[in-house]
Amino acid sequence: MGRIAEALKKAEQERVAYAGDSTRGSVVRMTPPVRERYRSAEVAGGAVGMKQVQEPTEPVELTQGMSESLVAYYERSSAVSEQYRALRTRLLSQNQHHEHRVLAITSSAPKDGKTMTAVNLAFTLAEIRHFNTLVVDGDFRRSSLAEVLNLPSSPGLAELLAGDATYPEVVQKTPVPNLHFVAAGKLNGRSATELLSEVTTRSVFRWFESQYHFTIVDTPPATTVADVGIIGQLCSGVIMVIRLHQTPEPLAKRAARLLQVNNIPMLGCVLVGRDERGAGYGYRYNYYHYYDSAKDCLK
Repeated sequence: MGRIAEALKKAEQERVAYAGDSTRGSVVRMTPPVRERYRSAEVAGGAVGMKQVQEPTEPVELTQGMSESLVAYYERSSAVSEQYRALRTRLLSQNQHHEHRVLAITSSAPKDGKTMTAVNLAFTLAEIRHFNTLVVDGDFRRSSLAEVLNLPSSPGLAELLAGDATYPEVVQKTPVPNLHFVAAGKLNGRSATELLSEVTTRSVFRWFESQYHFTIVDTPPATTVADVGIIGQLCSGVIMVIRLHQTPEPLAKRAARLLQVNNIPMLGCVLVGRDERGAGYGYRYNYYHYYDSAKDCLK
């Protein structure tokens, strides 16, 4: 049995074992040590101090137009948000020298959950008050982050790469003071590959890296277009999202191999799932596991 198949089986067993919270719909109930583990790792690694992490609070009121799927913003005390923090801790533990990082989030196929993983991870990173965080929509063909955040869809990355806009014109504020957003923008008749191949592309990504502790870039699925092959080489690494009970194992392996062939550092895989019985949010994770090494997930 392949590693992904084993992981899916284990995920299902754990989902049954840890029944969902009956008051907020069905999500995995995290065991008590999880919160302590992520705090200990962040403090021990020297990345942040206890007082610099915003304490999870009660659910906040809906921000007009902003998607309810932003669970890391709306339900900061939920088990799901804790799972995002566990992912954050893993990323911090991989960055012992506290370097600024640009991370691409991809998947092997559409609708695997990469966009919501990217934006919720960005909100979670921004909980650390001294972390300037940026989330970038790098999916020019199926951009959706502007709609999720209820922010203008242009000008954005496309105009920036083309030289038609400046950084102050494309960087937008979000409800979180230290979290900013760059939309995908409009191609205006140019191809995405053409734009990403501009000589200015590398300098744009280096600017992101210089200005923000973490830049999270939502990219197209790795098996559909060549964009990830270009963007990934400009990033510190790529994280691949795999959806439980949906992503075929051969397709996930193919996506990983495509990244490896292009010499793109693959930091790991995230398994996500959806609980059809969940109430409240229309998009709810019932299992979330991060593999530090792609080899552990895709052997």
